[in-house]
Parts: sequence; structure tokens; C-alpha cells
Amino acid sequence: MKIDFLPLRDNTCGEYCLHCHAETVEWIVVDGRKRCTCRSCGREAARAVVVDPRICWWTDSDGEYWHESAGVFVRDPRGRFLFFQRTAFPYRLTVPAGHVERGEDPKRAAARELWEEVGIRDAHGDLRFVADEHLNGDMCRRGSDAHRWHAYLLDVDDHRPAGTQGELTVNEEGEEPLWLTLDQALSSQPTVAVEHIIDRYSNTLLHAGGPTPGGGTVKRTDLSHFRW
Repeated sequence: MKIDFLPLRDNTCGEYCLHCHAETVEWIVVDGRKRCTCRSCGREAARAVVVDPRICWWTDSDGEYWHESAGVFVRDPRGRFLFFQRTAFPYRLTVPAGHVERGEDPKRAAARELWEEVGIRDAHGDLRFVADEHLNGDMCRRGSDAHRWHAYLLDVDDHRPAGTQGELTVNEEGEEPLWLTLDQALSSQPTVAVEHIIDRYSNTLLHAGGPTPGGGTVKRTDLSHFRW
């Protein structure tokens, strides 16, 4: 998306209607999904153009509006991964992920999103790099259609079975967590970024961190101190 209708400065901050570009957007919830409505034109949309100086964004030579994001593929001992269905645009399956703040290290951002979205804390030291990709067509609720996406992998101890009391929780942008194989995730309409990372890096996601030369195994994060 091009945002040439905005007088952009480093400190530009605002939320603008996709249709009339007025700065009169209000966020609402319709059938459990976050949407926005415009007080000026009266139209409703799944997203708006949000310009926030706190997050890392830029426009390229063609005027395309870019964001920077980081996400984590959380893997259990059985080779399943933590996903959840988004209740904010895009309304698809995703992993814990979010925007990188300006000046923030992407790995730190990924660890922060783990804590904010699913309650997994203090995971920064255990995250392993998977990918750094520039993705056109990866749309978000803040109006960007292009993202630089950093992907990481986290191994965790066995989780409690889905449906038991005290299972992992997801913040207001998602529904209950799901532990799925990569094939199951691909058949469940994941976000563009998640689908791309799985398609291109499935071997890394599935097999990274096998037995070490010394005969040990990959370090797994203990979930006992996380929010359950």
C-alpha cells in the first residue's frame, strides 16, 4: 500500500481511513473480530492505515509502506508448533508475532511478542534464528502490505494437553492456542508470512537443534514458570 496521501515526518502519528483517508477512525468489535469504522465517510473496514513512530516503518522508492515484524515458531518435543487464530486482521492462523519497535533488536522483539501474546517469558536467550525475509503481499491491520519478517525457533518442554485447566492463553488478538504439525497449519489458512516461512524453511523448523556433537540434546525451555 502506498501512503502518498500523508505528509510524512519522523514523528507522524495517526490512524487513517482506507477509503477517504480521514483521520477519523474508531475501532470496534464485530462478531468477535476487531474492525474499524470511519466517522467521516461511514464506511467500515478490516484495517486502517496506522502510522506509529514507535514501530519500525519506512516507504521505499516506489512509495510502498513497509513494516518490520518478528515471530516465533514454538516447537514441542513431538514436532508440533504453537499457533492461534487471529481475531484482528488478517483473520488467519499465525504464530506469536508482532511489529518490531523502532531501535529494537528483532530477536528482542520476538521474545517480547512471546510474552505479550501467549505468556512465554524470558525466552530471548533460547531463540534460534530461522529467516529474515522481505515479503510483499503480507498485509497487516495497520495498513502495510509489505513486511521485513524475522522468524525464530523456540524448543519447549512438553505442554499440557489442549483443553486442560491452565493451558496457554492468547491475548485479545487471538483465539485459543493450537498445537499443530506444519502440514496441519498449511491446510488451515495461515497468514502470508507464516505460510512463506513454512514453505521455505520447513526443514529448519523440523530438524534444527538435533543431537549435539557431545551427545547431548538441544536445550528446551522449561514452561513451568510461564503463565498457565
